Amino acid sequence: MSGFLYRCRADENYTMLEMTNGIERIFGYPADEIIGNRTRTFTSIRYEEDVPLMDDVVGRALEGRTDWTMEYRIRHARDHLIWATETGGGIWDEKGELLYLEGSIINIESLYQRIDEQTADMRVTASKTNEILKSLRYQKLLAVNAGIEAARAGTAGSGFAVLAAEMRTLANSSEEAARAISDAQRKAQG
Repeated sequence: MSGFLYRCRADENYTMLEMTNGIERIFGYPADEIIGNRTRTFTSIRYEEDVPLMDDVVGRALEGRTDWTMEYRIRHARDHLIWATETGGGIWDEKGELLYLEGSIINIESLYQRIDEQTADMRVTASKTNEILKSLRYQKLLAVNAGIEAARAGTAGSGFAVLAAEMRTLANSSEEAARAISDAQRKAQG
C-alpha cells in the first residue's frame, strides 16, 4: 500500500498511538518518531495552509459521527510537499465518548502530477489552436483578395473566383473546427 494506517488521539496534535511503517517509505519519517509525539507531532508535518480545512473537515465529521475523506499535503522529511488522501473516522465507546480516531492516509502525488501534466498539455493545445485561428483569419483575407482580383480580371479570372470561393469555404469550416476545439479546451480548464 502506498500509504499507512493510523490510530490517534483526538487532540490538537493528533497524537499518534499506532501507525504502520508505510509513513517512512512514503513521507520519510519513521513511525516511532511520530508515535506519542516522540520527535515530532503529526500536525507538524502537515502543510500549514491545509491545516484549518483539515481540522474543519474532521470536526464536522465527528459532530455528525460520520467518516471523512479529504486531500491535503504532507511535508516530506526532505522538505518537499506530497499530496495525500485521508479517510478516517472516530471510534466511540459504549457511553458515546470519543476514544480515538483511526484511518488511512494514501500517497496520491502521482495523480496530481498527471493532472499538472494534462493541464500543461491543454495549455499547449489552446496556444496552438489560437495560432490556427490567426492563420485561418489570414487565409480568409487572402481569399477575399483573390476574389477581388478575380473580379477585376473579368472572364479571364473566373477560375480564380472559384478558387477564392473554395478557400473561403475551407477557411470557414476549419475556423469552426478550431473554435470548437478552443471552446472545449476552455470548458475543460473550468
